[in-house]
Amino acid sequence: MKKKRIGLFLSLALISVFFLEGTEAQVAISSVAIQPGLLQTKVIIQGTAPLPAPVAFYLKDNPRILLVSLEGVDTFHLPPVTTADNELITSAELRRGGERRLNLLLQLKEPVPFSVFHSGKEVGLELTRILRGEAVEIPEKNLLFSGTSVKESYLEKAVWDETSPVPQLRLRLPSEVSTRVFALDRPLRLVVDLFGTRYPSLTTLPLNRDGIEKVRIAQFKEANPVPITRIVFDLKEIKPYSLISDKNELIIAFPSYDSTLPVKPEATSTSLPKPERPTPSSDKTMEANSTEMSIPETKVRAEENSQGAAVAEKATSQEKQKEKEAQQAQVPKKFEPKVIAAAEEKYTGELITLKFKDADLRDVILYLGEFAGLNVIFDPDVRGTVTCDLRDLPWDQALDLILRNNKLGKVIEGNVLRVAPISTLTREDEEQRKLKESKELAGPLVVKTITLSYSKARDVQSLLMTKKSPRGEIIIDERTNTLIISDVKENLELLEKLIGVLDTPTPQVSIEARIVEATSTFIRNLGIQWGYRAIADPFFGNPTSLEFPHKILADGSIIPQGIVTKGIGGPLGGYAVNLPAPAFTTAVGFSLANVLDTFRLDLALSALETSGEGRIISCPKITTQNNQAAEIIQGRQIPVQTVANFTVTTRYVNAALELRATPQITAEGTIIMTIEIQNNAADFANLVNGIPPITTQSARTTVMVPDGGTTVIGGIYRSEDSITRERVPFLHQIPILGKLFRSFARTKQNRELLIFITPRIIK
Repeated sequence: MKKKRIGLFLSLALISVFFLEGTEAQVAISSVAIQPGLLQTKVIIQGTAPLPAPVAFYLKDNPRILLVSLEGVDTFHLPPVTTADNELITSAELRRGGERRLNLLLQLKEPVPFSVFHSGKEVGLELTRILRGEAVEIPEKNLLFSGTSVKESYLEKAVWDETSPVPQLRLRLPSEVSTRVFALDRPLRLVVDLFGTRYPSLTTLPLNRDGIEKVRIAQFKEANPVPITRIVFDLKEIKPYSLISDKNELIIAFPSYDSTLPVKPEATSTSLPKPERPTPSSDKTMEANSTEMSIPETKVRAEENSQGAAVAEKATSQEKQKEKEAQQAQVPKKFEPKVIAAAEEKYTGELITLKFKDADLRDVILYLGEFAGLNVIFDPDVRGTVTCDLRDLPWDQALDLILRNNKLGKVIEGNVLRVAPISTLTREDEEQRKLKESKELAGPLVVKTITLSYSKARDVQSLLMTKKSPRGEIIIDERTNTLIISDVKENLELLEKLIGVLDTPTPQVSIEARIVEATSTFIRNLGIQWGYRAIADPFFGNPTSLEFPHKILADGSIIPQGIVTKGIGGPLGGYAVNLPAPAFTTAVGFSLANVLDTFRLDLALSALETSGEGRIISCPKITTQNNQAAEIIQGRQIPVQTVANFTVTTRYVNAALELRATPQITAEGTIIMTIEIQNNAADFANLVNGIPPITTQSARTTVMVPDGGTTVIGGIYRSEDSITRERVPFLHQIPILGKLFRSFARTKQNRELLIFITPRIIK
């Protein structure tokens, strides 16, 4: 009897444990509601029992997707989610993220600040809309104007909590106050209004960490009907926030993504239980070893989009995160392509292996639906068989392949998978498109004025004309550079996004040219002049002893001084050998004679050696916008007169330094330039009819230069080396004495021209 009691007790214990495990898994999601508002959009998740605190963050690879994760809930019975007439959330979908993890994926039109709330069976988010300068009247909270008076209080103290690992602003308040939160852009700001609160002066508290620059606190309204203290956070990025009331304090915290993640993240590969649904049967006879269906254990597509991998990715160290962001910051994002509207399908389902032969199509799709946790409904025209051998591919890709092979399509609405022929879905899409167009044509027109800052309104108008609806109209006001857009609300949002992309500041480029002209000259001249006179005459008492010739006169200075004579003159008036230097600065002369002056020898040596070096540097510099031509000229203009038909016409020719450039900044940060440089100068040493000729130096080319780099776009090197020898025939060949019958002149000149270009993008 005792043994029976012990056995009964153990049985009851096992049954109770089993019952408790079963009830623990019965915490299910009863509804997911989206409540749009003027300033905040609420996403409320209700459960059949108290729900755990949610974890929310934006996906790294797609910042427009906000992931809300719940642990320990039923993932097989999912309620539908609708996003009708919502300006912020475009789609919402519940997905299984694990055996007992449920993920709510919110596709947003843009990332916005958000806060998470948790209250028993109800959890969710408050998405704060970003106001963009449009005429939106921010309403006061109705609870303040119910006919009762509001007790005023003073904000006593506001400080950053330096001990907190995340940014926290602590506000000392004597009592609890009502708040209002909204966001503004250009720059990004989060605004918190405290109703019925006064603050004595303007205060700025800098922070400069975790994406927050500073906070500013000031009195926004004195009364009418209650005073309002405004707190403005200047943000560098979209941040989650939370408002916590603790005794006499209001804490505004900004938790980071890593701090909201589980302490121990889930592994990137998770094993999901196999559905208990049996393998679909075939209408035809199949071999025992030819039909099999298996699910691989612990295989999940390791992509950033998959929920398990995304959570693990978010839990990596901050050092790797900062290193990756630093590498991405090196790429100039201003020139990256901007996607405004696009649809790209990625397969993110868990890996599965399928092998069928002539299996019923509906049974295969039902199996895949049960594996993915989806409800399935078929169109009456869906029929067919499946023969496939698919190994280790995502289940959603396998589903697409099977449907495409049978000319079928699918539509997923919430957690319901609908399968129908493509023709049926195409017809429905066409009807939906016509319905949408009819709504647009029948809907009210919205008129909006947008003042452009950097672009011309007429240029932007021509680009937007193809994107407006048939009822739309775009008018420009050139005086204020404003676009007046009248269109339906749905199309107006696309036009605003296009304007946001087009109306951006154009980067500027500073172009500096350096023209270096170097000259070196060397001249060496050597010349000789000599003459003689000899007389043998009885008058001087030195006749010859011969009868003939009895007297002799030898005159070696018969080249007279005058036009044909060059060099210096001599005592005799000329020289027999007159080979002076072409140009000289030094000369020495000798005159030798006897007592009676019956024999005289005159000798003159002339020489010149000069060397010189010169350098001219010209540095024109100009700044222009991207893809805009620029021109700078410095110099003089030479008037040139021409006579035609008794009419005198004067025109001016530039003798100046000119730089013309058109830069183009590439996506890699380099600069492509079309450059034309002219360095012209007037040569007044060689006038022609009183007009100097123009010495021209020019270059025209197209080059690509890195930002801040220098390149040589042109260079001219000219070397002149000339030697001139004047000599007496035959006599100059006499050894040693031959130098008396020749002159030497050498001129050597080098000219070098280099043109450097240095462009810089002005940050």
